[in-house]
Amino acid sequence: MLHYETHICGKDKEWVIFLHGLGGNSNIWYKQADDYKKDFNLIFIDLFGHGETTESLDAYSYETLAEFVIDVMDKAKIKSAHFVGISLGTIITDAVSIIAPERIKSIVQGGAVMGYDFRARFLLRSGTILKHILPYMWLYRLFAFIMMPRKNHSKSRNFFICEAKKLGGKEFRKWYKLMGSLVSFYDTFRKKSTHTIPKLYISGDQDHLFLPFVLQNFLREQFSSIHIIEKCGHVCNIERFKEFNRISLYYLNSYPDQPMLKNVPETCVSNRIPQQGLATN
Repeated sequence: MLHYETHICGKDKEWVIFLHGLGGNSNIWYKQADDYKKDFNLIFIDLFGHGETTESLDAYSYETLAEFVIDVMDKAKIKSAHFVGISLGTIITDAVSIIAPERIKSIVQGGAVMGYDFRARFLLRSGTILKHILPYMWLYRLFAFIMMPRKNHSKSRNFFICEAKKLGGKEFRKWYKLMGSLVSFYDTFRKKSTHTIPKLYISGDQDHLFLPFVLQNFLREQFSSIHIIEKCGHVCNIERFKEFNRISLYYLNSYPDQPMLKNVPETCVSNRIPQQGLATN
């Protein structure tokens, strides 16, 4: 069973479920808790081997992890909820949307990871070999720096590195293997998902490894919205938390009549995706 913590705003309030990234834990949401708990009941989940969840599985799949998240909802007697994910948490949220779409009211995807470019694929292949030779924290630090290389990324980068020390090498290698199945998962996701759940993507314009895939998927999904935060990296809920909170809470509080948001800076459009493509949504 996954460890989770709840914050109750009121019996008549809707629920928001938070899912963290690889190496982090529910502490990653420390910049969201105070703002969100004014309007929503909150539930923070620690994935296997992370935070207070000391239990682990022999191997992980996104679908299995989604089933355990649904088990938490059942235990907490939550029929349906809004989901907010960051990085790895966004993938698991998408897995829940395939297995049990009726359990999700809407989704906020922060720093979504939906594909790998040639740089990320090279890193994954290299890491597959090096993970048996080098201490796992050397690899984690390297990947964290490549994903979040700028000075303004240092706070979120250092936060994840500090929390990842608790993960352990054996657990890290299992999660690392899972990330290698990302592309095949999203091939399945695009075939199985009806894409009718309202979804808001929030990413930093400096999220250089993953933003192009977010933009492409935004264009494919009829009910999705997008907000790109300028001068911001991958972990946008920490780095630019005020803007993340303002936009995401506006979106969630508008349920069920959520607005179709589209904020994409011109520099982002010209560098990441053709202008004519973006104009279709």
